Amino acid sequence: MTSPDAAPSPTPAVPPSPLAAPEPWNLVAEGYVAENLASFEAFAREALRWVPATGDVLDVAAGPGSLTLQAAQTARQVHAVDFAPAMLEQLNARAAAAGISNVVAQAADGQALPFADQSFDAAYSMFGLIFFPDRARGLRELARVLRPGGRALIASWPPSVRIPAFSALFGAMKAELPGSGIGDAPPALGTAAEIQDEMRAAGFRDIEVHEHTVVPRVVTPTELWRSFSLGGAPAVLMRRRMGEQAFAAFSERIIKRLTDALGPEPRDMQMIALLGIGTR
Repeated sequence: MTSPDAAPSPTPAVPPSPLAAPEPWNLVAEGYVAENLASFEAFAREALRWVPATGDVLDVAAGPGSLTLQAAQTARQVHAVDFAPAMLEQLNARAAAAGISNVVAQAADGQALPFADQSFDAAYSMFGLIFFPDRARGLRELARVLRPGGRALIASWPPSVRIPAFSALFGAMKAELPGSGIGDAPPALGTAAEIQDEMRAAGFRDIEVHEHTVVPRVVTPTELWRSFSLGGAPAVLMRRRMGEQAFAAFSERIIKRLTDALGPEPRDMQMIALLGIGTR
């Protein structure tokens, strides 16, 4: 589960999020697939319902292919780009296992796409563009490579206060790591108004924003942290920096705080996404 509040602030003076670099995504790639795939495939299905994949399609910050491999079922060809080689390895392995041959995956920066103008009929960025240090540039690149009339869909998270499990999770981490900045910045593109403003500034028109909720499973506080510690890029980066022994002790304290906040019983792991759609 990638954090809704882990995205960088749109304010230029704020340093880029650590999640704007490939390292955490390379570290988390295997756990990301194991823990998050069902959730993100569900969001991708909804995205493809709003913007069907036909013709030539682009998936930016494609990760392990949650949307790419579904889009390949109806598109002529899908170009998937990501800056994390380990994520692309997961994508290519999954495509090969499924016998999918119309996907081209390559390492690339979504802020400087290696494609000619007007190359694609549809473009997507599922929870990826929100981490770009220069989102405006990333959005302009999406618009540049779309053919006239083509549509782009971007996915983001609302503030974590709207997602109780995430709110408790980041509250617990903030309490254990005071001064770390965890949860301080508002999520990037966390409101419909922000999505509309930034897409419009990039050259999109007829902009719509839709909410979609996914409840992939029921979890206890212990299961919630276990899943996030394996599949969440912020937690995997923390583990690398802390070392195993310190991270194990940290995890025990986090689970206690989660149990105090949420109670010990299993509860729905509800996730809400914002889907912004614009026409070139």
